[in-house]
Amino acid sequence: MRTNTVLRGIGVVVGLALIAGAFVLAYVITPDYVERVPGDTDVTRSYAGTFRTLVDAQEVAKGNIAAAIKRDVPMAVQRTVKVEATSGNTALVSDSRTTSAAGTQVEKTDWKYAVNRKTLQPATSHPADWTVVDAKGLTVSWPLGAQKKTYVGWRPETMTTTPLTYARTESKSGVSTYVYEAHLPPTRITDSQVLASLPPAVPRATLALVAQLGTLPPAAKEQLAALLPTLGDPVPLAYTLESADTFWVHPETGIVVDTQRSQQRVAGVIAPSSGAFVPLLPVSDVSYQQTPKSVKDAAGDANDAHDAILILGTVLPIVVGIVGALLIAAVLFIRRLRPRGAQTPPANA
Repeated sequence: MRTNTVLRGIGVVVGLALIAGAFVLAYVITPDYVERVPGDTDVTRSYAGTFRTLVDAQEVAKGNIAAAIKRDVPMAVQRTVKVEATSGNTALVSDSRTTSAAGTQVEKTDWKYAVNRKTLQPATSHPADWTVVDAKGLTVSWPLGAQKKTYVGWRPETMTTTPLTYARTESKSGVSTYVYEAHLPPTRITDSQVLASLPPAVPRATLALVAQLGTLPPAAKEQLAALLPTLGDPVPLAYTLESADTFWVHPETGIVVDTQRSQQRVAGVIAPSSGAFVPLLPVSDVSYQQTPKSVKDAAGDANDAHDAILILGTVLPIVVGIVGALLIAAVLFIRRLRPRGAQTPPANA
C-alpha cells in the first residue's frame, strides 16, 4: 500500500514538472535562446544589377575624364553578415560587402556592430575589446517580430540614419513579407572605407574643362568657374550619396527576403568660403537587386526559422503540458478506485 502511495506521489511530481517545463520552454527558453540572433550566424547574399554610370578612379587621376566615364556596366555585390562573437544577449556582427564591375572589384567594406540579439538595435554595452561602429538604429537586419511601423535605419556610407517606413504586405518567393522603403536625400559620404575607393582629388585643369565643356547646368558652371581660383591643385573632392531602397522582410523572423536599391554617388568640391558642397558629376549611378537564388535561399531560411520557433515555442510546450496534465489526472483517477479483493469468510462459531 505504501509503495502505491509513493508511486502516485512520483507521478504527480513528474506531471507537475512536465507542466512547469512546458511553461519554461514556451516563455523562457524559446524567447531567450531561440527568438534571437544565433551565435553561429554566417549568411551570404548575392546581388546583381547595372552601373548606369561609373567613373574609373585611375583615369580621373590621370585627368582623362572622357575615358573615365563608363556606362551600362554589369555589377555584382556579395554581402556576408556573420556573428563574430557573443556576450550574453549582445552579438558582435560583421557586415562585409564586395562590389565588382564587369568582374573587377571596385569596392570592399567591412563594418562591425555590437547589437542586441533580440531587437537588433545597437547594444548599450559590450566587451571592451570589441571595435565597433557607433551606429544608431538597425544595421544588419530587422528584429524578430517586425511590426508595421517606421524603424530607424543606419547608413554606414554617410554615418547617418534614415527612416525605414512600412509600406505594404506582399508575398515574396512564397513567403508573406512586410515591405519597407527608405529614401536618403543627397548626404555627404564620410566613411573612410567607401572614400578609399573614390578619387580623392582631381587636377584643377580637369575641373576647368568640366566648367567649360561638362554637362553641368549653366549656373553650376559659372559657380565652378568662380571657385577654381580659390581651390588648390589638385582639387580635393567630396561625395554625396542619394538612394531609394526597398526591403522585403519576413516579420516573424526579421529575415530580409529580398532587397532592391537605386543609388547615386556624386562628386563635388567644397566652397572654401561657405563650406557648401558644389556638385560636379555622378561617379556612380547604380540599380541592383538580390539574385533569384538569394531570394529563394532567404525564403527557405525564413521558413526554417519559423518552423523552429513554432515547434519549440508552441507545439512542444503544448504536447509536454498535455502529457503532464494527463499523468496527474491518471494518478488522481486511480487513487479514487478502491481495490477489489475476495471477502474474508466469517470465523466458525
